[in-house]
Amino acid sequence: MLVTKHPKSELLIDYASGALSPAICVSVSSHLHFCASCRDKNEELAGLGGSLLETSAPFKLSANALDNVLGRLDEIEPPRLFTQKALAEDEARLPELVKNLMPADGPKWKFLSPALRVARLAVGENKYELALHKIKAGGKTPAHDHNGLEITVVLQGSFSDADGIYHEGDFIVREPGDVHRPTASQNNPCICLSASESPIKLVGTIKRLLNPLFSVTPQ
Repeated sequence: MLVTKHPKSELLIDYASGALSPAICVSVSSHLHFCASCRDKNEELAGLGGSLLETSAPFKLSANALDNVLGRLDEIEPPRLFTQKALAEDEARLPELVKNLMPADGPKWKFLSPALRVARLAVGENKYELALHKIKAGGKTPAHDHNGLEITVVLQGSFSDADGIYHEGDFIVREPGDVHRPTASQNNPCICLSASESPIKLVGTIKRLLNPLFSVTPQ
């Protein structure tokens, strides 16, 4: 299935220049995992940035700069090694980048609604909450509006709303006033990665019961 929803060019430029916050950076990286055309654009932008650096005036580094960088390499964590029981079959097929952000014993799913679970991911973020959302096969999330920017990347399965159908790799941006009710396909659960600036705002009679569950916690 071809990816049809992509980040805007401005976002890819910020990604290539390293100007994005951690949660948005992970979201774009997850999209690039699925999207060859955006990977090609990113390589072009990175090459352009390299060319600009070659023509820039040199910047004098401290005498111990190289030793500091080499020393920090030891701080990089190796990829997670999950036991067979730690991840469900659909979770095991997620991009390695996302799996490396999970706890070693798998994502910590929490109840949001009868059809929806959330597992928050820590990326050193102070503005956006980064989280996995899992909708059961054929399940519908509560209808909701948005109090702030929300970026969603479909990682597994697909979902639909009144605006269309979204498949693996699709990069969806929602802003205040975008009311929708995602519904997973009947055959498979849908797992999405979402970077949320603010809690969603439920609409309808169920909002008083469930709104307290839909908080965001940047971490």
